[in-house]
Amino acid sequence: MSSRTEKPDAVPEAGETPLVDRLRPQIGSEVHVSGWFDVAQADIDDFSRITHDWDYMHNDPEWARTGPWGRTIAHGYFLLSLASHFMGDMGFPMVQTANERMLNYGLDRVRFINPVLIGDRIRARLTLTDITERREGVNLVNIRAVYESERCGDRPHLIADVLMLLVHGDSVNEVR
Repeated sequence: MSSRTEKPDAVPEAGETPLVDRLRPQIGSEVHVSGWFDVAQADIDDFSRITHDWDYMHNDPEWARTGPWGRTIAHGYFLLSLASHFMGDMGFPMVQTANERMLNYGLDRVRFINPVLIGDRIRARLTLTDITERREGVNLVNIRAVYESERCGDRPHLIADVLMLLVHGDSVNEVR
């Protein structure tokens, strides 16, 4: 497979130890710092076309030059949509195995703190904050995502709790 935008060649083999058991010792730890992501006007324009969310502050560089940031800014929801990219960058098994599934469950405490400007390079710091067993074979995994940029240093742009259901064993049959 050449990139994560393509279909994988095969379904990954299941690990001997369930992922939840490999993750539990890391609760409370920063588990990943992603690579840098370049925020480009073309990506923002594509996002606007797909979501029908066009706005001068996002899509009109000429107008934005006279605005408060001096250039266009990324949509908050565009940034939020990158969570799956950063989680996949971490190595989470976004493709299911025969005996495990990781499913998006939702988001909590999403905050857009500082605007991301077109041309910024951002990355995510991911901290495993909690794993809660919902029932046998079904666990709720909470990952705190904090986006930072080279421009703003340690002042975050976005903070969100990304919730994933991690299902394994006999419970996998319930989510097929």
